Amino acid sequence: MDRKIIATFIALFAFGFTYLHATPLPRSAVGDKAGAVLEKLNGKFEVTQVDKAIVAINFEVNQGITENDPDHYFVHIGPLNRSFTELNIAINPPKAAAKDTGPGFVDDFINDEFSILKDNEILDSAKIVKE
Repeated sequence: MDRKIIATFIALFAFGFTYLHATPLPRSAVGDKAGAVLEKLNGKFEVTQVDKAIVAINFEVNQGITENDPDHYFVHIGPLNRSFTELNIAINPPKAAAKDTGPGFVDDFINDEFSILKDNEILDSAKIVKE
């Protein structure tokens, strides 16, 4: 009798364990949004889930860009550190802006620090939060 109970328990545990590992983690739903407000630069960064695995990114700053040279300005988000040139961010001092879409999930941006740098100096920084 004890062996049947133990065998049944092991079988149920194995089934549950296998099922839990096979279940995909929940991802961002279409329409989910996250963003960061850049107070010093009077700007914002927004990311919106527009399709199952596609995000739209909207970035804009309205002050603080002093040179019309995108090689001197950088965006830092989590492990990403790219120049305005690499990200095709248009500069029209004192403003800069970009819109783009690409593969990704809103959830991957949440709680990352979003920073704008000029050379090695941080001009403004904010945490990305879910809206």
